[in-house]
Amino acid sequence: MSSNHNQIIATPEALVTALVSACEEFTEETKRELEAGLKKIGEESVAEIKKIAPVYKGKKQNRRVTRKGESKNRTKGTYKRNWTYRVYKERGAIRVTVHVKGADYRLTHLLENGHASKGGGRAKAIPHISIVNEQAEKKVDKLLEEIANGTN
Repeated sequence: MSSNHNQIIATPEALVTALVSACEEFTEETKRELEAGLKKIGEESVAEIKKIAPVYKGKKQNRRVTRKGESKNRTKGTYKRNWTYRVYKERGAIRVTVHVKGADYRLTHLLENGHASKGGGRAKAIPHISIVNEQAEKKVDKLLEEIANGTN
């Protein structure tokens, strides 16, 4: 009785090289999926915050001071329009930050949490950042689960 078995002889070094290569490929693919998913979440968060962000409706001229010390009129809806996101890649980590461009960053905590009014009393809080932040956190959790399960 003769046996015709094909034997594959692999050295331990070849096995290690193959495993390392497979792990690197998997890691790069996962990073690409994660980055694409986080960008999408950033875009969705900006769109959502632009829907619910407050717009200045006062009758007085709303003035702001530029970096050069000049006084300029603020147009209605500037705060709402200036929301954007940015992707940061640092030492293998990927981070997305949703923020307001320009001088309007100073308004975020005042609008979100309320503030003392010029004539006394308090301006009511207009929660808009915390709502979108909670939604984004849920979307990130879902994204990570999909990537881990391979259903993305």
